[in-house]
Amino acid sequence: MRLDVEPQYVLIGDPISIRASGLDAGQIATLRVSGQDVLGNTWQSEASFRADDAGTIDTSRDAPVEGSYHGIDQAGLFWSMSVNQTGEFVSAFPVIHNLTVGLYVDGREVDSRVVQRIAQIDLERENVTDPIVGVFLIPKEITEPTPAIIVLGGSEGGYKEGWASVIASKTRMPTLALAYFGAPGLPQTLENIPVETVGKAIEWLNQQPLVARDHIGIVGASRGGELALLAASIYPEIKAVVGYTPSGVIWSGIGENPDAPAWTYQGRAFPYLKAMMSEEQGRQFLEAQKNGTPYLDAPSFLYSLEMQRSRVGEATIHVEDSQAAFLLIGNPGDGVWPSDMLSQIVIDRLRSHNHSRTYQLLSYDQGGHMLITYPYYPTTMRQFYLPTVNVWEGLGGTAEGAARAAEDSWPRVIEFLKRELA
Repeated sequence: MRLDVEPQYVLIGDPISIRASGLDAGQIATLRVSGQDVLGNTWQSEASFRADDAGTIDTSRDAPVEGSYHGIDQAGLFWSMSVNQTGEFVSAFPVIHNLTVGLYVDGREVDSRVVQRIAQIDLERENVTDPIVGVFLIPKEITEPTPAIIVLGGSEGGYKEGWASVIASKTRMPTLALAYFGAPGLPQTLENIPVETVGKAIEWLNQQPLVARDHIGIVGASRGGELALLAASIYPEIKAVVGYTPSGVIWSGIGENPDAPAWTYQGRAFPYLKAMMSEEQGRQFLEAQKNGTPYLDAPSFLYSLEMQRSRVGEATIHVEDSQAAFLLIGNPGDGVWPSDMLSQIVIDRLRSHNHSRTYQLLSYDQGGHMLITYPYYPTTMRQFYLPTVNVWEGLGGTAEGAARAAEDSWPRVIEFLKRELA
């Protein structure tokens, strides 16, 4: 009996095929994928298959008879990995460098392979601390000025080097993982953040010899998606925007003062909506904080929109002032905020102003709040820790729905960036 796993050295998000051979016709065998993340937690999935007449199993062709996922799904054994928390903390974005794929018959392991997951292919890396904070990644083969990409994380703070590395590896464009708060030398909460942080990043990129001047793409998730939209409305150098579950409406900050603005420009706050809670939502939030249970924030945002209906217009981002093309992902059932509605506001505004560049909204019914953007990655943990308010945020959606959303949207995002920045 033999197990074949290809490739065994693979970029995050790229396909992995698993095949078994040498079984008896109709024989049941189990495939198990396991790995330990950098925090010491063990992640694992397994599924059992019936061999065909030739004694083979192929996860791209066969549905399991039972297991951690259902139906024909080549990525199923990877997105359905669930965690056994053995470390002090567990993250919804597990960094797992090595995965072991095992083939079991009658409970006995008969073969195994190790898959090494990598986050970058042939990139030069540079730490940046002044005048901006982040990590700059350049594909080694670049010899002439090339469009560049800025990557913005969400309300968890810091910069997303791993995500930016994968984007740079796929697009082959210089990519800057930019922090706008929650890193040394920056505000520690998402309050009064100058949009000029992005402006300084554009200036810095324009000074790099291998960056095509004024030809910048920006990718942002959640509150980073909101910032990406806002920055694009101000800086004409931005030519392409990808927003993962973003908001076209400006919201208040997250931190010590619940009424503080999130964003400023030239020292002044933009008009914004306050994040409000009904009495019942406030009780649920405090309970979630106390018990460490997930809190779904989307109902609070819907309540906030309703209570401040007359101010939504003035707090809406003027995306029509942008020179960018837009690709947004807004999902019904998003647990953090109603990203489908908040993204549709952007699309409607672009349409009503006859925006000259392309714009599109992708929507996935069970995708939830998409902080995992690539396929072949565990999506079973449907919550993430938000240190600014000491609560676990529920993502909404389902593990399978999030995996489907990533599988469909990831190649579209890469193609969009290549096309619109070419």
